[in-house]
Amino acid sequence: MSNPGCKQTNEPIFWGLFGAGGMFGAICAPALILSLLFLYPYFGECEQAGLLYQFFQTGVGRLFLALFISLTAWCGLHRIVHCLHDIRMWTAGRARLCYALATLITVLSVMGISRY
Repeated sequence: MSNPGCKQTNEPIFWGLFGAGGMFGAICAPALILSLLFLYPYFGECEQAGLLYQFFQTGVGRLFLALFISLTAWCGLHRIVHCLHDIRMWTAGRARLCYALATLITVLSVMGISRY
């Protein structure tokens, strides 16, 4: 049963993208970089210098790169929105600008991985 005094908001969507970007940026990306740059060339089958570049030429590598770019953009820009709110410089227009910029970065990262 819905409360007639409460209005619905899209804030859970932005908090979800913020959380996913923060987790990917803090946990998955360092583990990915550590394993591809440092561990695999020494313990893996091939010892080529451009291993990370070769990984990003694959479909899975492009997907990881697009996720890393877009989710960390959502995380950072959502944090900027809330920092502006904390220092009392928040307006709905600035929030829309930050979320539009994050959407643009997401679209550009998807377009970038689909070009090659």
